[in-house]
Amino acid sequence: MGKKKLNNNYIKAYAQLESRCQEKFGITAGGVDEYVKRLESARFAPNRDEVLGKLNAYQSLSRRFEVEPNAVRHIKEVQKSDIQWVKKFTLSLKKKKDPISRYLKSARKYARGRKARRVFITILILLVLAAAAVAAAMILL
Repeated sequence: MGKKKLNNNYIKAYAQLESRCQEKFGITAGGVDEYVKRLESARFAPNRDEVLGKLNAYQSLSRRFEVEPNAVRHIKEVQKSDIQWVKKFTLSLKKKKDPISRYLKSARKYARGRKARRVFITILILLVLAAAAVAAAMILL
């Protein structure tokens, strides 16, 4: 595949990623920037460091395509594997299998479990208090 065609395929794949990120966050511009920002703050997201590294590199490359004249003809760094990664990541966003989606799912699950434990402990305490009140009433009779 020629350099120009490879670069055009990369630009197209990155544009789809940008669009998917904008859709995910309900914004009209800067979708990948927003994803990176949120991923940086999600310290325990799965594959966080790997994905951040790739997204930062691809953001930088995409900016070069925007600002350098005739970049489509001159940039040589794009590989087929880069296009495949961007497409695969875009698909993971669509299927909600990306690091942020997985992190948020785990956080919600953790919060539900915590809430359930609090409810259980509260009910247990109320039952113990009720039993103590009944026992005290029995002693007074």
